Order: sequence, then C-alpha cells, then structure tokens
Amino acid sequence: MIMIFNMQTFFVHIYASGLEYLLMYFLFSRYKPMKPRVSKEKLILIFCIASLVQAFFDSFEYFIINVIVSAILFLVVSFFFFTKWQDILMTSIIATAVIDIGEGVASMLLMSTAISSQDVAEFMMKPSNTMLLYTIARLISLGLVLFILRFRKIRSGSGNLPIIYWTTFLFITMKDILWVLILTDSPVKISFYYWAAVIPLLPVSYILFYYTRRSIENMVKTQVDSKVLDEKNKYYEQQLITMKQTLESQRTIRHDLKNKLSPLIYLAESGKTDELVKQVRELGSLSVLGKIYAESGNITIDYIINLKLQALANKGITISCEINVPNDIDVAPFDLSTILGNLIDNAAEALEYVPNEKWIGIKVSYQVGFLMIQVINSFDGIVHLDKKKIISRKGDTENHGIGLSSIETIAKEYDGEMIVQYDKQQFNVIVKLLA
Repeated sequence: MIMIFNMQTFFVHIYASGLEYLLMYFLFSRYKPMKPRVSKEKLILIFCIASLVQAFFDSFEYFIINVIVSAILFLVVSFFFFTKWQDILMTSIIATAVIDIGEGVASMLLMSTAISSQDVAEFMMKPSNTMLLYTIARLISLGLVLFILRFRKIRSGSGNLPIIYWTTFLFITMKDILWVLILTDSPVKISFYYWAAVIPLLPVSYILFYYTRRSIENMVKTQVDSKVLDEKNKYYEQQLITMKQTLESQRTIRHDLKNKLSPLIYLAESGKTDELVKQVRELGSLSVLGKIYAESGNITIDYIINLKLQALANKGITISCEINVPNDIDVAPFDLSTILGNLIDNAAEALEYVPNEKWIGIKVSYQVGFLMIQVINSFDGIVHLDKKKIISRKGDTENHGIGLSSIETIAKEYDGEMIVQYDKQQFNVIVKLLA
C-alpha cells in the first residue's frame, strides 16, 4: 500500500476537519450542563491538534485508516468533556452519526444533479467544489445536532429521554448510511454485500420503532402522573396550612369569649339590660368560618367549597352554590379535593381580570351513578392557548396552568370527562365522574 501526500488536498481537509470539530465542540458543550475538564485555552489547542491530525490522515484518502483515526480522535476529545464512559461513548457515536449523515446527504444531493460517476469525479477534482460540498455536509450535520439537543431537553420522571430512543436513532442512522453507500457505490460486486447487510436490518428497525413509541408513551404518562401528584400534594399542603390558621383563629375567639363573658355576669347582676343585650348581639356576630355555603355531609366537598368560597366572598365576589350529593361517594377525597380546588382556583384567577360584575357559581350533584361538578364564572373573554390547550395567564407557565390537565387525567381514571365551554362573558367547566 503506497500513500501519497498532497499539500492541496491537505489544506482542503484542514478546512473540512475544522468545521467538523467546531461542530463537535457545539455538540459536546451542550450535551450536558457541565464544565470541560480543562481550561478553554487548552480545549481550543486540543481541538486544533485533533483537526490537524484528522486532516493529515484524511489526505491519504484511505477509508479504513480514516475511520479508525476518526473514532479514536472523537473518543479522545469527548474524554475532555465527560467523566462517565457512557457519555463519552454515546457522544462519540452521535458525532460520528451526524457527520456521516451530513456527508451522505450531501453526496446524494450531488448525485441527484450529476449525469454519471465520472462527472462526480471531475467535479470533486476542484478544491473549491470539495470545500463547498463539505460546507453543505456540515450544515446538514448542524441541523441534526440542533434537533438532538432540542429533544434532550425533554425530561421524564427520572431524567432524559429513554435509552431506547437513542438506540433507535443511532441504529436507523447507521442503516441509512449503508443505504447511501448503496446509492453512491458503482461496483456491482461490492453493492451486493451492502444489500445483504441492509435488508436484514429493516425488520429490526420496525421493532425498535415499536418499542421506542411504547417507551415514550410511558415516559409521557409518568410526567403527567407526576404533575397530577404534585398538584394533589400542593392542595393538601394548602389545606393543612389553612386548617392550622383556622385552629389559631378558634383559639383567638375562645380567648375573646372568655374576656367578653366575664362582664356579662356583672351586667346581669347589675340590671344593665341594654348594655347586656348589646354585648350579646356582638357575640352572636362572631364566626369562625363565616357563611356556610355547603352542608352536604361530605367532609371533603364541604370543607373545600366553604374554605375557598369564603376567601372569594371577602373580595366582594357574588357567589351561588348548589350541593346535592350523598355522603358515601365512591371518589377518593384526594381526587375530589384536586378537582374542586383546581376549578375554584382557576375561576378565582380569571375573576382577577374581570373589571366588574364578578360572580361564580358552583353546582355539585349526583345522578344515576355519575357525580357532576360544575364551576361557572364571569370572564373577560381572553384565553391563552398553547397547542390548543388552555394555559395559565401567569408568567410562570412551567409551574402554573396544569390544573385542567390534572382534572382531565383524574376524570379519565373514573371513566368520565371534562367539558370546557367559554364565550366573551363566562367560563364554564363541567366534570363528570363515574362514582
């Protein structure tokens, strides 16, 4: 084997490998939120050396050597970014895949405009044409890197996308590279081996796609369940805080009663009936919870409604409430509190934007095995949507605006449904549960 070094070819490959390692730096630096092992200056030096070494071996245009050198250099460069061998191996494979795809697609684009393989060879003899082809290839690879980094931001309950996703991505990538080799290779004898390698991989691709879909569905379900559980825990925590405040309020009232009962005895003994009547009336006006809106006998429903509506009443909001349910509803208190709490809180948030005529109506009824919960309120007609789903008007949409999703998830667990209706004057949500 005789290798001939050509300086002009070397400079072309310096340009190509420079773009390649710049792309790798972009991928590695954003793949995980962690700092490299070495300083920025040393990192630049390492990339420059790797780029020169890569360009030197690529100049000889010997396929096997180029692949081995490229794989070793990718692993070495990745080593300076990551500590775990899984990350080092995975990023090296991804870098190899996106670069090969970019070059393969660029070659396919060139082949689609060429008349024959001889035309392609003549086109590639000009260094400027070769550099143009590598530039297009690296831009295609950059698009793939951006796509990969975008999907890495999707989080499941335990971390990133499932490993089957990346396995499928890399597997399909390598298979497609073989397809590119089939399309760009002219000798019939070699093409037969490529076909023999690719065809058995097709059923494996479909199997991997199936398990990838299942895995992503499970990941999304885990995310939804986690958010619903967070919502439930948040409302129970709020209820505990409110219960503590209620107990403190009761202690204050008991203390006030002791102070007020002592003078009553003196007034009665002294015959000062007018003053006695006045103070008795003052005692009658004392209340711990204020007006009672719900007295159905169901502790969860009564507690949530009375607690939250009293807070709205203090803001001057007109309230109507109709509760007609049995004591033993077959719905978990956890779920009831989440549904009622979210509906009333969403209504309270909407009422903050209504300039006048603020009102809310609540109806909870039980009919023929179904529990129906309806909350309707005045509304300013403005709805914020994200992918046809209603989201919160608060700034922090990451932690707000998942109430309706939580309610819909719970409704499906009880073979029910959630119906949302609104116009320019009012917002209406109806939740039906099989109970």
